[in-house]
Amino acid sequence: MNLNITFKHVDSSEALKEFIREKSETLSKYFQGKISVNWVISTEKLSRVVTCHLSGNSMNYMGEGRSEDFRASVDIALNKIEKQIRKHKEIVTDHTNHNIRGLRAA
Repeated sequence: MNLNITFKHVDSSEALKEFIREKSETLSKYFQGKISVNWVISTEKLSRVVTCHLSGNSMNYMGEGRSEDFRASVDIALNKIEKQIRKHKEIVTDHTNHNIRGLRAA
């Protein structure tokens, strides 16, 4: 996994970097092969904004979290990405099962 963390208009924090590394490892269970995870940490007015871009193996997922805390924003962004992954997996599974049923009927 290629992990990139960028801080915009925010001082970097080792504790936050380590938290993001740990959370990013949970994404590796969904994929085999190389994936690239890019995190952008920034602030907008009073909100802490975290954007996560996951790409690799002909996939592209994006999640953004906004809250008053960076850790909560990371969790929100990851939940959005995991929701997209589950939805895609359901579509692929349904499509595969539909094709298998069609072959058996023929």
